[in-house]
Amino acid sequence: MESREKERYVTIKLHSSIRHPGQDEEKHELSAKGLLIEKAGKSYLKYEEQQSGKSIQTIVKLDSTDALIMRRGAVTMRLPFVAAGERPGTYGSGPATFDLVVKTGKLDFTEQKDNSGGRFNVNYDLLAEGSLLGTYELTITYTEGTI
Repeated sequence: MESREKERYVTIKLHSSIRHPGQDEEKHELSAKGLLIEKAGKSYLKYEEQQSGKSIQTIVKLDSTDALIMRRGAVTMRLPFVAAGERPGTYGSGPATFDLVVKTGKLDFTEQKDNSGGRFNVNYDLLAEGSLLGTYELTITYTEGTI
């Protein structure tokens, strides 16, 4: 059986806000060139970012019920999202890796009818050893074409 995989170049805009307990909200924005990959009926975004001069490869599985963010490089991370539920995740930087609990509040993915772009939004809490590390809101939009 042949694997059907399609790739298209996309422009990605990422907006995130983080609220750590007892601290002011942090906001981050990122623009990147990447690929939208369609494989086995699912959509994935793949892009690279630089952090402190080091490269991080990111893949985002886009879905409204079962999504995932995987990063590797200077940072390793696996954050699985399930609509209104919890899943185990991991975060690592250097030799240290931490087990996390990802508690998803809102999870939404919409594609434009002509498949020229889309929007992914997730709101989630990260917990480690039963303690809240922070509440996160992430919105990724993408459009076909390059920056």
